[in-house]
Amino acid sequence: MNWVNIIDYLRNNIKTLKQVLYLLMAATVIFDVFMPRHEAHFFGDKIPGFWSLFGLICCILLIRLMKGLSHTVLMKKEDYYE
Repeated sequence: MNWVNIIDYLRNNIKTLKQVLYLLMAATVIFDVFMPRHEAHFFGDKIPGFWSLFGLICCILLIRLMKGLSHTVLMKKEDYYE
């Protein structure tokens, strides 16, 4: 099976792919909740699942920020080069 077939399969089953990825994100948070804690060095260490949610939210915000910034800075009008 080559990469093109794998990508086509994932595109055709996008709903299932999203469900699997959401399940993996939830499993990461659940795993972090049950992870044994030793000493709390930061305030987030005391809150179960904090760092998993923090990473997820920061990742989403970073993607949104960079997408908006790229549209603002990099996008040019259609007749820019004429």
